[in-house]
Amino acid sequence: MKLVAKFGGSVLRDAEGYSASAKVVKECVGEGYKVVVVVSAMKGVTDSLLKVSGSLPKDWKKYVEALKRRHERVLQQLGSSERWFKELEKNVEELKNVLWALYILREHTPRTRDFVLSFGERLSTILMSAALEREGLNPIPLTPEKAGIFTDENYNEAVPLYDVIEREVPKRLEPFLEEDKVPVVTGFLGSTLEGSITTLGRGGSDLTATILGSSLKADEVRLYTDIDGIKTGNPKEFPDAVTIRELSVEEAIELAHLGAKRLHPRTFEPVLRRHVDVRVLSLYDPKGNNTLISHGRRGPMLKAVALLNGLAIITVKGVGMVGTKGVAATVMESVTKVGANIYAISQPVSEISISIAVKSSKADLVSNAIRNALEGKGISVETKIKDNVTAVSVVGRGLEELDFVGNVLSLFDNKPVLMVSKGPLDQSLTVLTTNKASREIGRKIHEKIVEEMMQYYGEAK
Repeated sequence: MKLVAKFGGSVLRDAEGYSASAKVVKECVGEGYKVVVVVSAMKGVTDSLLKVSGSLPKDWKKYVEALKRRHERVLQQLGSSERWFKELEKNVEELKNVLWALYILREHTPRTRDFVLSFGERLSTILMSAALEREGLNPIPLTPEKAGIFTDENYNEAVPLYDVIEREVPKRLEPFLEEDKVPVVTGFLGSTLEGSITTLGRGGSDLTATILGSSLKADEVRLYTDIDGIKTGNPKEFPDAVTIRELSVEEAIELAHLGAKRLHPRTFEPVLRRHVDVRVLSLYDPKGNNTLISHGRRGPMLKAVALLNGLAIITVKGVGMVGTKGVAATVMESVTKVGANIYAISQPVSEISISIAVKSSKADLVSNAIRNALEGKGISVETKIKDNVTAVSVVGRGLEELDFVGNVLSLFDNKPVLMVSKGPLDQSLTVLTTNKASREIGRKIHEKIVEEMMQYYGEAK
């Protein structure tokens, strides 16, 4: 049995976090798993490196020394062998040399940024290896190139070369697993075919874990965090939120698009290529509540609700729009040009109008851009802005389910429905309403979700 275990910055805060993570890995090995470990940088380290690589302050050495002391302190508290102190020293010296060269040259490029940021994960593999060694395991710290995680040259947001990865990862990692060694791989990082370091962007460490899990055909990928799985709603908005026990991959992607904590859409790219289960669980209670993300539909119909405040609806209307090709495309291009995002879009069959939801702070800018663009093409329109709008999004088994839409809309109970939009994978429904109505609607929907979970599982917690 093979398992990929990823530990993020939320739990890798100090020696206690690394020690707890190593104990979990040891327990998994004891259960018969061949384990590959993926680590993020220690909490806060990436931000420090980002600051240094971006501004290259005169006192950059101060940041590096603070970084070194923090990692040395963890090694000391773990009672590490001299080997790991030497590894730490070697990497810190390399970081110093790189920053010195960049400071002299005053050079800051996407490529140099990625290389500097890589030291966060590289140093973290040293700490994790030391913690695993203390538990009697045989760790092997690996950079992305040595692990076989290759990408294109799109620095800061690199795209994995899946065909290469699926060939190289098993070739490079399987021999370690056969020798009962524990590969400790840098999360968040990739390598070009020429050997230059790249970063995978937001959610990169989770993506690293699913890349490895998919390529190795692992039984499961486990994402260890400081929370017990994915919740039915944001606990700050819904204090009675409970853990979602089961999600389909499509539902998880929809939730990620809606901003669910601990999820990012790119995490599931490899999972869609090859079926592998992903579990989100707490490091501090790994046997407790958790969320299993897998292929196929499981669990109750409704899974989660999310509220997005601070929106405005822009309605573009004009007789000249009817039957004219390219109106919707012009609207979307106008939004993109002013750096805004569209959160929902709706157009009636008559084509006499089109409505979009954007952030309130961008509404005037977007409205003017759309009007100017269409009038520049000889289409006379008027635009109207409705402010104080909230998007209420519900994730569930799918719009094709007979009762899904009806179940959601029935809970609005005479409250205003301003726009309705479906999610990209047909696993969610977003209804735009007023800020005033959204909290009561959100509460009713969440109560319905918890009620369905109680009926399905016999409990909800």
